[in-house]
Amino acid sequence: QPADNENKGTSMKFRSACQNRAGGSPTLKTADSCKPYKQCSVWTVCLLGCFFSSVRLPALPAKIPAATYDAIYAELHRPIQVHLTNGRTISGHSIDVSENQIQVATAKGAGEAIYTFDSREIQAYTIPGDSYKALAVEWIESGETDNAHELIHMLYLQRLKILPFLPPAESHFFIYHVDLTLAAGMPARAIAIAEILKPQIKNPAALRTLEDTILDSYNRLRLYDAARPLAGAWVAQREPYGESALGYYVLGADKLRSEDYRAALELALQPIVFSTPSPPHNLAHCYATAISAALGLRDKAYALTLYSEMQQRALHWPTDDPSFTVYFKKLSRHLVKKQNHLKLTEQRASPSSPHP
Repeated sequence: QPADNENKGTSMKFRSACQNRAGGSPTLKTADSCKPYKQCSVWTVCLLGCFFSSVRLPALPAKIPAATYDAIYAELHRPIQVHLTNGRTISGHSIDVSENQIQVATAKGAGEAIYTFDSREIQAYTIPGDSYKALAVEWIESGETDNAHELIHMLYLQRLKILPFLPPAESHFFIYHVDLTLAAGMPARAIAIAEILKPQIKNPAALRTLEDTILDSYNRLRLYDAARPLAGAWVAQREPYGESALGYYVLGADKLRSEDYRAALELALQPIVFSTPSPPHNLAHCYATAISAALGLRDKAYALTLYSEMQQRALHWPTDDPSFTVYFKKLSRHLVKKQNHLKLTEQRASPSSPHP
């Protein structure tokens, strides 16, 4: 660490931010003047500046046309404005959050100054690029989901560090990001995003959407020990006649894997019995669970009846869950035997051909 007398008169990059205890507002002070509050190092400030300028969070594969992407990128990398309760406004390109303290890095000449202050001193934020939310929704509605996903991911990374301090509407918007991430085949990333958003979500319907995504993602990852208690809570809190049968499917399939066929059948049948002509999400998985459980109980006739009903409702056998693979092979053999039996019966019932 440089000696104290070497710190005097240095450029802004050799300054630290400390809390002004008298006024409670963030002020810039030299390393010497920080001593009554906290021992500061000029090298710490330099390292923080390097860190903020070099962080690159993972991006999605490029989908947006280059010219449009460049315009969006430039807009989202403009300074964020932090409006304080004392009327001051701090602009910065980098923001870091630690418990209830926020650091804002602001370019000063050839260096960088870092302000540190309590989050309770912040009245509001002005974040560039807000208009791009509407563009992302337009792309979703027009079927351009790859473009929408990349744009929402950029907006998410821009706001990620300060999401806990933004209005709940910000986190609500990023439920789109969770859904698009799971649809893109990235369940682990979807879980991570959902867990970050969840503490800020207040709307019950939005919370249920996040819970569905987390449960679905764990199940897709085949992390059944994590999915099991979530599915149990899902079934306990939801009704079997809702818009989704996810919990009944996940918990029923779990019982199927443990060869508890009666429990699997009972769980899977609940949304089937209560379903309307417009089937809920994952109803096909519930049929597959019920049919598999019936086969496990050696009730071939009931399994075939359920499969016939499944076909009448234009539901397809799910191929994304290996839990059903062995049972579908058994079902296929029974279907072939049934078809052969029907053909033989028809042949016997048809009138004999006249003799020449």
